[in-house]
This record gives sequence, C-alpha cells and structure tokens, in this order.
Amino acid sequence: MWLLDTNALIQCHKISGKKPFKKKVTYTTIFSLIEYPLAATHRELSIFYPNALIFKNGLSYALKLREKGTAIPTIDILNGTIAVDKNICLVTDDAHFEVFKTIEPHFKFISTQTFIEEIKTIV
Repeated sequence: MWLLDTNALIQCHKISGKKPFKKKVTYTTIFSLIEYPLAATHRELSIFYPNALIFKNGLSYALKLREKGTAIPTIDILNGTIAVDKNICLVTDDAHFEVFKTIEPHFKFISTQTFIEEIKTIV
C-alpha cells in the first residue's frame, strides 16, 4: 500500500491515462487533496482523515525537527505522521523526508517514479 504526497498526486494525475491508482492500495490524505483538488476526480484513491492522535504525534515530530534545526512544512509532517500511523509507504519526491526519517525510524518512503513502476505490477 502507498500513501501519495501532493507532489506524487500531481505527477500521477498528469499520467492518469495510464491508471496509476488502484483501489485498496493507493491512498492520499485530505491535506494533499486540499493542496491539489484535481486529484479528487480519481475514484480509485482512498482518503485518510486525521484523528486527534495524528495531530498530537505530528506536534511531537515538529518539536523534534525544530530541536534538530530542520523544520519541514506542516502538511508534510502530518502526511509523514499518517504514513507512520498507518504503517504505509509514503510516495514523495520531497528531499526533506530524509530528515523526517532521522526522527522516525519506522517511516518508509519511495520516489514517485519507483511507485509508478511498482503499481504497474498490480493487477
């Protein structure tokens, strides 16, 4: 299963004729849909909505990142938090997720290109 960050949604939407989304394996967050609402037209995407624990954990991650002197955008912190909470791989091309990985060893992510290649193998 994969959780698509906003930049991945944009790239995949541009190649939508190739069906880059599959039901029950491709997800995004309400935050990414708000940032890129055109992706909401893809019915194959499932959407995660945050609960109070996501915000609490997101704040904890934000504080850890600040302590390291490496703050990242709020939406990205929340998307990373959801990926960890759901034990799902984030699809993103944002380099700052390397920093997120340093504070959360359970965080997994791959590039959009890797995702596109992997999703082709799903029937």
